[in-house]
Amino acid sequence: MIDRAAITGVVLCGGEGTRMGGIDKPLALLAGRPLVAYVVERLEPQVGAMVISANRSLDSYRAFDHPVVTDEQPGLGPLGGLLSALEHVETPWFFCCPGDAPLLDDSIVARLAAAPDGIIRIPFDGKRQQQLFMLGRSSARADLDAYLAAGGRSVHAFHAGQSLALVDMCDIAGSFVNINTMGELELLAARSNLRA
Repeated sequence: MIDRAAITGVVLCGGEGTRMGGIDKPLALLAGRPLVAYVVERLEPQVGAMVISANRSLDSYRAFDHPVVTDEQPGLGPLGGLLSALEHVETPWFFCCPGDAPLLDDSIVARLAAAPDGIIRIPFDGKRQQQLFMLGRSSARADLDAYLAAGGRSVHAFHAGQSLALVDMCDIAGSFVNINTMGELELLAARSNLRA
């Protein structure tokens, strides 16, 4: 079991939001609060430190009182955001997740931490691997740097080159919902019991 103090949370908020008209998705409001506010609130008790990866609206993200890191090299996708964030991670482990996943389960980090050893550990929701909800060794940064430098961009392909452990989390499959369209945001608002 990995102690929470040995894990830094990395919240990925650097996407372009193209399917939502270019808005900064993690700052879209759900029940009067930004999506990322729910993520930060649920992740804070599970980790020892936190970093937010963002490329715009930086003052809005700084309001959450965690370091905000921008991509050192633009255009590398979520793995580029993770790479830049890992420059600021001082713990031996990191857990990353999207900033637009407001239903993040409050047991996810502990469940990944209790899994059989692997450089990268990710949930399986019963249908698919949840690639961006990953617990990994911070030392994987060197491999990630090399992968991106060689032109790689796929999260799945990066994982395939690592020692990977899949953790069955089909019982909390709903917690991996992330928002990609305004319709999905409206549907979640109608169905959820989240409150401002």
